[in-house]
Amino acid sequence: MIYDITGEDLFNALHDATEKLRAEKYVRVLAHYDGDGVSSSIILLKMLDRLGIKYHLSYIKNLDNEGFRVLYEEGGDNLNIIVDAGSSQIPAIASHSNFIILDHHFYNKTETSGININARDYGINGTRDACGATMAYIFALAMDEKNSDLFPFFMSGVMADKQDIGGLSGLNKKLFEEYNSYQTHHTLNMEGSVVDAITFSIDPFFTGLTGHPDSVKEFLEKIKIDPEKNIIDLTTDENKTLANMLALKMLENGVGSDAIKYLEADVLYFNDIGFSSKELNSIIDGNARIGMQSLPVQYFLGDSSASTEMIANTKIFKTKLIDYIYRAKSDLKEEKYLRYFYAPESEMAGPISGAIALYTVKPDKPVIGFNAGTDDIKISSRGSRFAVSRGLNLSEVMKSACATAGGSGGGHDIAAGGVIPRGKEKQFLDAAGEIIKSQIKII
Repeated sequence: MIYDITGEDLFNALHDATEKLRAEKYVRVLAHYDGDGVSSSIILLKMLDRLGIKYHLSYIKNLDNEGFRVLYEEGGDNLNIIVDAGSSQIPAIASHSNFIILDHHFYNKTETSGININARDYGINGTRDACGATMAYIFALAMDEKNSDLFPFFMSGVMADKQDIGGLSGLNKKLFEEYNSYQTHHTLNMEGSVVDAITFSIDPFFTGLTGHPDSVKEFLEKIKIDPEKNIIDLTTDENKTLANMLALKMLENGVGSDAIKYLEADVLYFNDIGFSSKELNSIIDGNARIGMQSLPVQYFLGDSSASTEMIANTKIFKTKLIDYIYRAKSDLKEEKYLRYFYAPESEMAGPISGAIALYTVKPDKPVIGFNAGTDDIKISSRGSRFAVSRGLNLSEVMKSACATAGGSGGGHDIAAGGVIPRGKEKQFLDAAGEIIKSQIKII
């Protein structure tokens, strides 16, 4: 039961929120636009469908206070459920009270008459042990334990937020152990035929193989593995051989242990929805990253006509991202305490910086990506668990450095974002470097 998993204080907060929701006939859901946020929104919308409550879904792309306030106030006086964001934006909506926030990010405590349920307020590590989909899932479970069948979308959010790396922990692990009823298969963390699996692999990313099908075929020929064989059909010996050779390929790039850990995973097979956990995450996150968040939402709410385009978008996203990763890596600027690059699209800065930080460089310092838009500069930063263990906290870095440059930011210790005025990049970088220097000794 969810009460036994969350404990009394968190359950009571969830219960109060469910009681508030039950009294509504129409609500507005505001979800962060990334894979975790979209997974969270599917959980919430399916729950609302079952309650017979009508809804409208909007995506949060601008997390600065003014942008968030404008988006929030578009909904009028209706109840807003804000997921995978919201706690840091409370000052922007201080004059309002008709909201339920389900969040897991760092934030500064602000008094509010609305309901703010943040994992961190209950001793839960929001970087490792609970994501937006975790919070949406426990909310749905507190509403009705029958919502346990929304488990696949909880896992999709966990994977999108990279909280499965090295195995689940904390609240995520407890939920998995209680509610998972699916077959688990320990295999390489990829999908499809071996040649396609490696060619289009982003998590993990194999420099020199990812995006290069001819090189992949040559690589597979040397180790005598059929390129057309499906990953899940590899024999134990083939799986072991391929895993070892791919690990060596990754080590050639000097990556950290986190990258190697992500080479293999326990893949779940969601027979009721027709996808594995890896496929589901790829579909939801891939569509989100190219601005097509609504397609997987439509599909998983029952519109089968969205299937073909939704699946095609996954490969479109991967193809585009692979090109951007190689381009950004070649243009990566090295500072004493950080690395940075410019991304061609703001939606891509996060996944590019994440792939570069985890799979292509040493884990000693964070990677920061600036967008190449025409208005304010959006920033995504990614670190490593190694750097975090030595004191790195990108949430603090982004909050302080963005503020110094006239903007705002925040997030997790290992991954955070922000926005600053165009032309203030150097001011931001100087401030960020000094903060990182004070947090950890890199060299």
